[in-house]
Amino acid sequence: MSFHLSMLEENVKKTYVRLNIFQPEQINMKKIGSAFNIYIHFEEADSSMFCIHGCYSIVLDNRLSPERQWEDFAHELCHVLKHYGNQLVMNKMFRQLQEFQANSFMYHFCVPTFMLAKIQLPRLQSEAIKLIGDTFNVTYPFAAKRLEMYRRKQFSVMWYKAVCKTNQKNIACNRGEEFVL
Repeated sequence: MSFHLSMLEENVKKTYVRLNIFQPEQINMKKIGSAFNIYIHFEEADSSMFCIHGCYSIVLDNRLSPERQWEDFAHELCHVLKHYGNQLVMNKMFRQLQEFQANSFMYHFCVPTFMLAKIQLPRLQSEAIKLIGDTFNVTYPFAAKRLEMYRRKQFSVMWYKAVCKTNQKNIACNRGEEFVL
């Protein structure tokens, strides 16, 4: 099924293309961090991002699995690439907006739509979740949520095409014309 990428999906694709990454097996957190001059370090602390004198660092919780660290990295990467300001002193609603954006970015960056669309997903949901999790090195709950997002988009495209087809048929009938598929 073909569909247009959203602005976020297109930006994620452009980022990966710029980094010369086209396949899931090419995705490497350290390579991505290096490409953006981000120092990545691991500590026994909640994952976070900070900037000192224009130098960015992402701290990842060393108690988490590599899959969770990758998910946290993508979330924090959004803050580096797209956000400004210190969340500790900003308006609560603006901080919530940034967190919402970072979470959305995280799902699309960890499992890019342009890569996911190339994969033949099994019909059985549990198998599709496992395939996504294993292919993109994300946790299975994360893969389940991303699969839901992807399938919702596929459904909306099918629904939109069906509505357009019905509207075209109605317009043709109202004109007294024969509608041909």
